[in-house]
Amino acid sequence: MTDTLERRDEGFFYPPHAQPLNGDEGFIYSTWKFLRNPIEGFGPMAYNQPIVSVPNFGKKLHVITDPEGMMQVLALEAKKFTKTAIDARILGPATKEGLLSVHGDQWKRQRRAVAPMFAKRHMADLAPMITEVLNGFKAKLDKEPKLDLNAGMAELTFDVLAKALLGDPKGLDGERLKYATRNAVTSAGTLRPDDLVPWPRWVPRPISPKGSRALKKLKSAADDLLDSRDVNNPGDDLVGLLISAIDPKTGQELSRRERRDNLIGFFIAGHETTALTLTWALYLVGMHAPTAERIRAEVIEVCGQGDIAYDDIDKLTFTRAVIDETMRLYPPAPMLNRECHEETEIHGRKIEIGDTFLLANYVMHRTERLWENPNAFDPDRFIRQPELKAKGAPYMPFGAGPRICVGMAFAVMEAVMALGTLVRDYDIEIPADCYPRPLMTVTLRPEGGVPARMVRVS
Repeated sequence: MTDTLERRDEGFFYPPHAQPLNGDEGFIYSTWKFLRNPIEGFGPMAYNQPIVSVPNFGKKLHVITDPEGMMQVLALEAKKFTKTAIDARILGPATKEGLLSVHGDQWKRQRRAVAPMFAKRHMADLAPMITEVLNGFKAKLDKEPKLDLNAGMAELTFDVLAKALLGDPKGLDGERLKYATRNAVTSAGTLRPDDLVPWPRWVPRPISPKGSRALKKLKSAADDLLDSRDVNNPGDDLVGLLISAIDPKTGQELSRRERRDNLIGFFIAGHETTALTLTWALYLVGMHAPTAERIRAEVIEVCGQGDIAYDDIDKLTFTRAVIDETMRLYPPAPMLNRECHEETEIHGRKIEIGDTFLLANYVMHRTERLWENPNAFDPDRFIRQPELKAKGAPYMPFGAGPRICVGMAFAVMEAVMALGTLVRDYDIEIPADCYPRPLMTVTLRPEGGVPARMVRVS
């Protein structure tokens, strides 16, 4: 592992990362580290072997940091696993009846309802809406170039969500919703000692007053969006799809709670994760001038000074590689949980009913047995070795299997368009001593934010 003070070597930039435990810490200290910041709670065994198993209230907790094990749990034997009780307790208050939380036939029915929004044929229609929001964001930057990247990208991606997926509703208080989304995620995703106890799924998890107020705002906004539509002609955006969805097998519509909880899920997943990917990407580019120069040259070669069109995206290979490398270093969902409901065997170990899993893709993305120079920012690795993104490869920023993020294609399109446009048109100035600690709640944020100045390229 490269020391955090040794930030450049042979032209590479080594961005902030979670230092592994030494391996000789006691249980209390290790647990404390995990609760404070889960990605800092792993020792050398997790980084050096594919599976680590520890006792857990009469069962076992298995930490998997290997693509073979990940694929077995998430894809090949996905029916044997569900999300864990702690997932239900953390996400339940916000998305109990939505895609992020449900299982089985209920999940399949909802997935079928929203999937058409993100079909490839629909992406070309959404790209101009992203461009429109980007142009409006640039106009604001030209007036006020100083910003915190995290706050700025949250504003940008929420406006894209509202424009492209929610039908650009009038009266939607984006500022309050962005703030509420962040507070809801922080409240839900901050671990507490009682979270380590295997409570039954039905046991409620107390919410802080701040988190409770945020959740009420999200529910109110989702209800207002649903009430604003004509049920006989709800539209063809995400809101309309949720209202008009009918299961072709049963003829069943989504319930009011299912519609609302899915909208809240998209408030959270539809802008928070992409905002953080862009925050980290712009930070990395701002700290590594050669990368900025290459992105700018590539976008100018492909698009000139015009807007990035949908057909241009596949030609922006290096820009896409920067997004891929950003999500390797800072995956939107740095850790997934699963619980076993049918006996199986993984990496030669017997897995029993009730055993739980931490699928630590953050650790997998940074382990030396799977990656060359894993802590270096090196986008070219995805150009040199395109197989790193193949099915079953050690790169899984969105998970894998049937529950892989339904909006993945849209998120990548948005990220490439935004990064390419902003880096072509602006110099990103970040203080040389800015080295933010990656802090995990549900998502992976730069602690303290990233102050920046976006200066128009003359």
